[in-house]
Amino acid sequence: MASSNLCAICQSPLVEGAPVTSCPECHAQYHPECWQENGGCAVYGCSQVPTVEQRRSIEIPVSYWGQENKPCPSCGREILAVALRCRHCGATFSSAQPQGADEFQQRTALEGRLPRVRRSVIWLFILAIVPCTAPFGGIIGLIWFTAHKQEVAALPSLYPALSKIGIGIGLGQTAILAIMAMLYSVSRAH
Repeated sequence: MASSNLCAICQSPLVEGAPVTSCPECHAQYHPECWQENGGCAVYGCSQVPTVEQRRSIEIPVSYWGQENKPCPSCGREILAVALRCRHCGATFSSAQPQGADEFQQRTALEGRLPRVRRSVIWLFILAIVPCTAPFGGIIGLIWFTAHKQEVAALPSLYPALSKIGIGIGLGQTAILAIMAMLYSVSRAH
């Protein structure tokens, strides 16, 4: 191969009189640092080109049971197995793992209910920490949380924590109010 006045790796000019490294096979010229950093020649087909590492299995896109495509759980049309969004209907998926239509519908419905569940958690927490509404917040919060445990678990960890803390504070304040009322009625009876 003929020499040029550009480094074959960085494509910067080779300054006359500056050190130059030449490939022993194809005679391409490089800056010494470029040759060292690349680990060899950069000319395609040259025997001095460094060996390329094989891709790890984690870097290779997953396939669905050896298939390149999968059906979209929303519209049923064929999409790539690694797709996180259907190019036909625009549905988005949380992972590239294939989903059935029922599973997709359940996840979509759950995601639609989550904003309402977030607001409910915040309101129940507020009700539970205010002393005059603590009995309502604690008791109603416990009943509501038991009925919506799966939905609350799908929220970020802040919301399940707020739910449990609110229920604990609400029930604790309710117990304290009950004890104070009992002590007051006992003291009034004597």
